[in-house]
Amino acid sequence: MLRNSQHLSSGPSHVMSLQSLLKYILIGSLLSSATVILLAGIGAWLGLERLIRLDTQVQQIFYLHSQSRLSLLPYTSFITALGSFKISALAAAGFALLCFLQRHSRTTMYGYVICASFGMMWILNTLLKEIFRRSRPELDHLLVVHGYSYPSGHAMISMGFYGMLFVIWAIEWKERDVLRRWLPVICGILFILLIGVSRVMLGVHYPTDVFAGFAAGFVWILCMVPGIKRFAP
Repeated sequence: MLRNSQHLSSGPSHVMSLQSLLKYILIGSLLSSATVILLAGIGAWLGLERLIRLDTQVQQIFYLHSQSRLSLLPYTSFITALGSFKISALAAAGFALLCFLQRHSRTTMYGYVICASFGMMWILNTLLKEIFRRSRPELDHLLVVHGYSYPSGHAMISMGFYGMLFVIWAIEWKERDVLRRWLPVICGILFILLIGVSRVMLGVHYPTDVFAGFAAGFVWILCMVPGIKRFAP
């Protein structure tokens, strides 16, 4: 449950908080995009052959040499669906509405951050994919996919959006005992990794696509957390 807090502050101070939060959103968007571009530059510097070799080595672990891949298909399909646009949109709407209904300054700020995290991760991912236009892996895709491959949208949304939900959970539980303080962190890491691995197991993304998506989402979180702590203490 969310901690008790004061009711939503009025007028000018609230507007100023939102304006200041927009700065964090802008910085987070720029640095998140820059991270993807930087990783692409590093990949180009390493060379296409080395990059393909790296992707292949990881794919052999999670895709090509996985005898249980087909038997796990119902589970991997379910896990990967959690990172889809429709499911994440429902999650964003639900959690944001829950925060807004609390009518407190802290929880309202959480609602804005949740909406921003969902919206910006998908917007940035769409724009970045149009820039790089990397084709999907030449493997048997175990589900129908559309669009380009780099960076992985599921990885960005799982880290940048779902990761933010776990961060908020952790902030709310920061005064609990040590075990309960670490529960959101452990759950978040497992949840995010499962979505990323599922994309490789299904053959629809290169491992480097997933890594770039994770990196972009992680940078977003690093930029937004100071804003949360400043305006929703």
